[in-house]
Amino acid sequence: MSGLSDNWGIIGHEWAIDLLRRSIAGDRLAHAYLIGGPEGVGKALLALRLAQALNCERAGVDPCLICRACQRIERGNHPDVRIAGMATQAAGARADDAARQKELKIDTVREWQRDIMLKPYEGRRRVFILHDAEKLTDAASNALLKTLEEPPPYATLILVAHTAGSLLPTIVSRCQLLRLRPLPRAQAAAALREKYNLASGDAELLAAWSGGRIGWALRMIDAPDELSARQDQLAELLALADQPLAAKLRWAEERAKAYRAGDQMAVFETLDLWQSWWRDVLLTAAGCPQAVVHIDRRHDLTAAAAQYAIPDLHAFVSGISLAVQRLRDNVNPQLALEGVVLAMPERQAKR
Repeated sequence: MSGLSDNWGIIGHEWAIDLLRRSIAGDRLAHAYLIGGPEGVGKALLALRLAQALNCERAGVDPCLICRACQRIERGNHPDVRIAGMATQAAGARADDAARQKELKIDTVREWQRDIMLKPYEGRRRVFILHDAEKLTDAASNALLKTLEEPPPYATLILVAHTAGSLLPTIVSRCQLLRLRPLPRAQAAAALREKYNLASGDAELLAAWSGGRIGWALRMIDAPDELSARQDQLAELLALADQPLAAKLRWAEERAKAYRAGDQMAVFETLDLWQSWWRDVLLTAAGCPQAVVHIDRRHDLTAAAAQYAIPDLHAFVSGISLAVQRLRDNVNPQLALEGVVLAMPERQAKR
């Protein structure tokens, strides 16, 4: 089975959908939900489907996805469903200011909250979805906390976050947490074959590259140029191993400039791609080749695994994680990225 929930139109996460369906059926809805998980795993879609289920004209436990209310929520113009996040915040700013934004500001939260006290206009419930909740400033978090403590009975608040652990514990404790996980590779590949008619080899490759993040995989189906660019980027990253130190430091400087200019997500995606390669080298060296992501480069992985010591590979994979955390903690980006290239493992001398 592909794991597609026909009623909700979501691949996988059956346990979360079942929990929400039973809550709706038993009139035991939480006043607030926190949907957490990695990028592309399906958090935004689950939040949208819950909003549709709560206001669907058929008034069941499932959204029909075809009634006027479901369609308006899908298009983002239902008067009782408010959505906010970094995208809506950027939409109200000048282009240069929008590019530099890293946090959800208190004004965004206040605007989102402004009509929470208004009763439903045409639906059964008012639903407020806040994306990128992990990026709330302290002031915005405290403002949100007040609403979570005393929400109106007709409102459901849904927070969506990549990393729930970065939110205030008091916010997390006032929400029902739904932590979505990547799908098993076999389930993702089956869904891509059965639902989206991909050839078996393509489905398996895309499922592996996505790491079980079905949303990412579906986006790549519609963006072959982006997928090709990803492969070119990987080739560039692999070539760094043979570059002189000056070239490596220049690479770090260029990425730091992009980060400061507001292209943080691209830098994080680059580090994630690079780490995925070295993790595969480590897995291959450790005798676990069945778990690798880059299944189309098994020969290259085998060759690389023979050239590096396992402790050095492990240290470098951990070092990339540390650099990502330092960037999120607002450490100087050039120092963080230079630290990565300086820690690249050295090839072992041939015996």
